[in-house]
Amino acid sequence: AVVVASAGDGSTMLQNMRVPIADLPWLEVLRSGEILIIPDLLQVEATSSMMERLIQEGIRAVMVAPMLMEGQLLGFLSLNSATPGFFTAEHREIVEEKANVLAIALHQIYLRERVYRQNLELEQRVAERTAQLEAKNRELETFTYTVSHDLKAPLRGIDGYSRLLLEDYLDRLGEEGRYFLQSIRAAANQMNELIEDLLAYSRLERRPLKTDQVGVQRLAQALVAERAVEIKERGVRATLAVPDVTVTADPDGLAMALRNLLDNALKFTAKVEAPAIEIGGRETAETCILWVRDNGIGFDMKYHDRILQIFQRLHRSEDYPGTGIGLAIVQKAMERMGGRVWAESEPGHGATFYLEVPK
Repeated sequence: AVVVASAGDGSTMLQNMRVPIADLPWLEVLRSGEILIIPDLLQVEATSSMMERLIQEGIRAVMVAPMLMEGQLLGFLSLNSATPGFFTAEHREIVEEKANVLAIALHQIYLRERVYRQNLELEQRVAERTAQLEAKNRELETFTYTVSHDLKAPLRGIDGYSRLLLEDYLDRLGEEGRYFLQSIRAAANQMNELIEDLLAYSRLERRPLKTDQVGVQRLAQALVAERAVEIKERGVRATLAVPDVTVTADPDGLAMALRNLLDNALKFTAKVEAPAIEIGGRETAETCILWVRDNGIGFDMKYHDRILQIFQRLHRSEDYPGTGIGLAIVQKAMERMGGRVWAESEPGHGATFYLEVPK
């Protein structure tokens, strides 16, 4: 026990004194919450070293009040007098009131100290986590550089030499040889697409998030215009039903998400006799929900979560080319701007992908 403060007739015995708990003869009484009054220390049979020191200082009467908060003993308020039998019932009431006030004050001090320590620990953890994230970002930048330079260089060589073989030595190659070279070129192109999508996913992870006001109707119109040639050549019936509303979002991220969903719909309606795609939307109180609906091959809903993960595919690349990264980019883009993506589908009856964007 540490003496926090003391006052009296000039005695300095108690100032800054540290008292072993075992030397507090009234400790167990205080735990009960009752005030202890000792009218005369000389009349007490069992004494402790602290009581002996009080007697040496000329103290005869003692009144001790517990400072309790939520059942926990935080300390005690002790009043001492050189006059035996000094403390009265009136003294007891006053001391009890003051002890309660002091208990509240001590409790607040403990809470402040605890919050201060927790803040220090939190700042330390944040600093450590920030350092870890910075290290991971540096690793990711190194990986991105390696992918974009060291891996694409040999691919360019494979593509270039295979093209030269087809152009300059076509007459020397048999049908099987031409098939082999065309397969090599197709594999190289597929690998190049995969690298480009990986780089897009990586850049999305690393680039700072920028939010702005985005008009969703204008954005949808621009994306359909980008794919106008393919839509016309394939005879796709494209419908726009997007409300003229503004949302708070990352312009590039939202455009990337919608573009990937549109490309996805175009891809999976390739073998449909009358392909149809709808880009629609509706408002809620706090969000705008956009969707891209198609009448393509669809998928089983038990694979719903799987299709949004990177490298996850439900169909053979020979039937529907792709890298398995497009929908993962959609998921990541929506997560970063505080939105979400989900889908509804049935095999053979098309699919609808939804984007929920905060206003």
